[in-house]
Amino acid sequence: MLTPQVGISTKLNRNDLLKYVLLGLVFLLGFAIRIYDLKDPPLDFHPTRQLRSALISRAVYYELDPTADPATRSLAKQLASLEVYEPPILESIVGATYAVIHSEKFWISRIYNAFFWCVGGLVLYVLSKKHLSLGAILTGLAFYFFLPFSVIASRSFQPDPWMVMWILLSGLFIVKWSAEQSWKWAIVAGLVGGFAILVKSVAAFFVLGIYAAVILDKLGIKGIFKTPQPWVMAALAIVPTAVYYLLFNPGRSSDFFSFWFVSLSGLLLETEFYADWLAMVKGLMGLTTFALGIVGAIVASRRIKPFLIGSWVGYGLYGLIFPYQYTTHEYYHIALVPIVALSMMPIVDLILNQVKDQHWIWRAGVAGVVVFASFYGLWVSRSILFASNYQNEPVSWKRVGEAIPEDHSFIALTADYGMRLRYYGWRMMSASWPSNADLNLFSLAGNDPLEYESYFEEATTGKDYFVVTAFSELDSQPQLKEILYDGYPVFSEGNGFIIFDLMNPLNP
Repeated sequence: MLTPQVGISTKLNRNDLLKYVLLGLVFLLGFAIRIYDLKDPPLDFHPTRQLRSALISRAVYYELDPTADPATRSLAKQLASLEVYEPPILESIVGATYAVIHSEKFWISRIYNAFFWCVGGLVLYVLSKKHLSLGAILTGLAFYFFLPFSVIASRSFQPDPWMVMWILLSGLFIVKWSAEQSWKWAIVAGLVGGFAILVKSVAAFFVLGIYAAVILDKLGIKGIFKTPQPWVMAALAIVPTAVYYLLFNPGRSSDFFSFWFVSLSGLLLETEFYADWLAMVKGLMGLTTFALGIVGAIVASRRIKPFLIGSWVGYGLYGLIFPYQYTTHEYYHIALVPIVALSMMPIVDLILNQVKDQHWIWRAGVAGVVVFASFYGLWVSRSILFASNYQNEPVSWKRVGEAIPEDHSFIALTADYGMRLRYYGWRMMSASWPSNADLNLFSLAGNDPLEYESYFEEATTGKDYFVVTAFSELDSQPQLKEILYDGYPVFSEGNGFIIFDLMNPLNP
């Protein structure tokens, strides 16, 4: 009687071992690809945002380092005095890590974000392990980890990858609350959701969307008035961020909403906006995958369906509130990756259930397709990272900074709103000349076309030099080019830059 039981136990242990080996491999490769080409400068994905975080972390480091030169500490702090978007929590953690190792290594942020993305993957596994097959889970996790957009965006030095982790954790805890309806999970879910929103306020679309869907599914509309737990969760999720923005940064909050939503809300009435939205999604993951995710959310089991429905609703509302960014900024869609990954698992599970009783050749064929698709994404991600090389940029920007006379103000037409010059050149421009993208944005917001001569006079008042590093932008603005070349002498020029002397016009 003991022999069959031992045999069954051995078989189960082997199955469990195989499961954990496969899961471990996916997580290990997912982490490894995000730290591949680790030390390449953070210019591969939205460098304006990454360098902004790098500047803040550097200032934190010099503030914490007692051996730092006071003048350097003061300059680092000045260069990091940027417009406040969200609390610099992640940047402070990275800066504190610099202080611990006594060195500024921007790539530490990539290690942190790779770890955060793995934690998010663990949440997806926990949400799916009880009601979906291992094959479906592995397929969804492979999409989550190896999609090229996922790899590039989730290692970017900005709060978004970390925000996604906190969104997923808050969703996991609200699902646990729905199973028990205990005060413990209500408080944990509220606190974690509140921290997710504090990390980046736009997380509210997803956190509150998931909370609303799960709570209404569990209690119904009438039920939410019979217990204080939903209201406590909502308060814990909303109050920290509300306090931060309304009390400590009210001007920024109102200006941000006024410009990015009110001024640009007319885009919602244009069909081009929705076409551009779909074009963005197509470029990031493909419309077929996107559609399968929506269908998967509909056919998902009761355990995760409210989570998925709330996530999809949050994603849609996010795009309607910030229409311009949804069609121009890829990282605004980063939370879509785990949503689609979890949503596609039920569809894959249905397919695998149809295949499991067929001949082993067909089963092997399906497994081969999944493995090929997964490792193809991994290979493409590796190829993108390998092909991008920015090692020469820091030295080039340092030379630009050295070419600009110290203690003189200057306006610049340059990349990333001068962030490269700030970070690598240690120079801060007094003003930034708008790019074509900026001019288009101003037009969409209802502003009149730019009058170059009057705007140039206003923008350069009190400035000593005009620095140009974005020559394609200068060529696309012939009026500005004519004003500079015909009206002002060249003070200095080199590889990739030219500096015009505004103090000594050619035709005074």
